Amino acid sequence: MFHDFQKGGPLHDLLTYVQNDDTLDLEFRGEYAANIYYRGGSLFRIDRGVMGYTLTFDTKYDEGMAANPSICMALERIPLYKHAMDVWFAENRKYEREFQQVVVRENNRHGAISHATDYYIADVEYVYRDAEGTNARFDMVAVKWPSTASARKDEGAPTLAVIEMKYGDDALDGSAGLVAHLNDVQAFVDGAAMHQFCADMAKVFRQKCELGLISDMAEKKHHITISEENIELIFLIANHDPDKTRLRAAVEQMANLVAHQPYPFAIKFAASSMMGYALYADPMKTLGEMQEMLEKRHSTYENAPLRTWTERRVLSVCVET
Repeated sequence: MFHDFQKGGPLHDLLTYVQNDDTLDLEFRGEYAANIYYRGGSLFRIDRGVMGYTLTFDTKYDEGMAANPSICMALERIPLYKHAMDVWFAENRKYEREFQQVVVRENNRHGAISHATDYYIADVEYVYRDAEGTNARFDMVAVKWPSTASARKDEGAPTLAVIEMKYGDDALDGSAGLVAHLNDVQAFVDGAAMHQFCADMAKVFRQKCELGLISDMAEKKHHITISEENIELIFLIANHDPDKTRLRAAVEQMANLVAHQPYPFAIKFAASSMMGYALYADPMKTLGEMQEMLEKRHSTYENAPLRTWTERRVLSVCVET
């Protein structure tokens, strides 16, 4: 399928459309399928069969739209398909997936800004299942390749990071909360063939670079290998309310687990460089640093209650810095 996206291939016009529209994101699904995402939803699923390629649009967004347009029809009507999804999203908010796609765009497709980050997004909505019963689903899988000149010259320097994104405080606990994801990643690392996982992500990264989906790397070194060592689990938490306690409770629970059972990967929390979703290694906080920051904030609030929202925000910024 990769070769069919290249110049002269039957899917090349779809690739060109994606390259020229940064609201779209193309992700591979094995050797014979791919998805084009819009606002975090699947605009088209592309499947390779014996008779060629089939495009599928999920008609839950609009039953009046063609479910299986030809490639030519899809290209002509992408604005209409996108509008149908806009209308559906207005009634069915999916903020987490929408902002997940923003993370992909800022770290893969923003030219010099993307090149200066330390993480590229190799895959989204990654799903793993094996015969032994290991099941895993990750919001994003990133290639960590430090942006220093020396590291970028070393195609053996990259490592992997699994990223879990949470939008708002309601997503921080429960069956899909932070602790649940910690245990899921533990089971995956213990049960999956990590060598193959790393090799697969290196291949996807190379393909994305060659297709211009990681725009700054197309003409630079990108034939990487990925080490199985130093894997990271990164929690990317968007729009946390500093007045709420769910994040502190979840972090404390994770800290207690780690204290009694070592985990074979680093646990980190993404912190922005001022504002935005570009991922840099330096601002990230370890689990211990995150716990300390939240405890300090809680203690300050308890000992010096403030009356206004503005005062609370000023104090929050001071504590975090």
